[in-house]
Amino acid sequence: MFPVNIDFWIFHFRGYEGHWAVGILILGYFYQRARSLKAGYNLDWYNTAWAWAIISGFIFARVFHFLFWDTKQFFSNPLILFTSTGGFAILGGTIGTAFGAWVYCQYTKVNFLHWCDSLMIPLTLGLVLSRFSCFFNGDAYGLPTASIFGVTFSENSDAWMGEWRSLHQYYALDPNPLSVISQIFAPYVNLVDMPIPDSMANLRTLGYQNLADLTRLYPPTATGDYKKELMALGLIPFPVVYPKVHPTQLYEVFNMFVILLAMYRIEKFDFSKERMFFIFWFFYGFNRFVIEFFRGDRNLALGNLTYAQVISLSIVAFAIIGYYFKSKQLNQYNKLSESKH
Repeated sequence: MFPVNIDFWIFHFRGYEGHWAVGILILGYFYQRARSLKAGYNLDWYNTAWAWAIISGFIFARVFHFLFWDTKQFFSNPLILFTSTGGFAILGGTIGTAFGAWVYCQYTKVNFLHWCDSLMIPLTLGLVLSRFSCFFNGDAYGLPTASIFGVTFSENSDAWMGEWRSLHQYYALDPNPLSVISQIFAPYVNLVDMPIPDSMANLRTLGYQNLADLTRLYPPTATGDYKKELMALGLIPFPVVYPKVHPTQLYEVFNMFVILLAMYRIEKFDFSKERMFFIFWFFYGFNRFVIEFFRGDRNLALGNLTYAQVISLSIVAFAIIGYYFKSKQLNQYNKLSESKH
């Protein structure tokens, strides 16, 4: 990882995410434009509609980040929305994009659902690509895991190291830091599952590969130059450690890629006409609901469900109801048209 950071007002481009997002927006603009023009929409109309959708998406992404992820921080100081603190939520951005597009279609009296037939595949492609940036940046990672899929990220990533640094205070100067670390991560992984971090790379040359290997340095009773030995090894204070985690970014890339392939196929059938909007939201809501079980930044809202899961279930319900009523409306219209002939 080679983070390239750019700061401008409330926009913090950390590592790859901001730059990647700009690239996706440019790609999305041209892909959506080609599909919209092919569907018969005017270029000037499309440019304005796209601008409304993107601006709305940024606003929603910002609000969702604080309202559903940094909730306590937001309610303690709502004006934090206008500072450089925090980030943007993809779920909020996706909803905001749809809302902005809908508002502009209402304003210009254009059939929103008809336009969405050409819009939802580019949006799905953007979501496939967007999570790659999170992976490269060490952001939006999952819960600790001992599975073969577990990964760690660069210690140069602020997003990756933020949580682990916040836990550092609990064991940094403890006489038996490994015991404290074991308790912190007990629900998910054991010491043997936690690799020696990059900041302790010198210990790897001495044969220490994971935190369990370090237990032999912490006998029940310490004598002689015990502390000096630990200091020489860089273990007083004990360095920041971290576990392997689920690569939820790649899980979502895989899910959304499958959804993208399905959407390409589905759009060829009549049952998708003026209903691609609802089909997309059904798939996306279900995807996000499942992914949240593996996410490391779980902000609980209802029982063991996160805010994102509650929103996702609402989206799925909305999609099912919307698809049903739109299908019923189109069927009635078709029957009426046939009776006139």
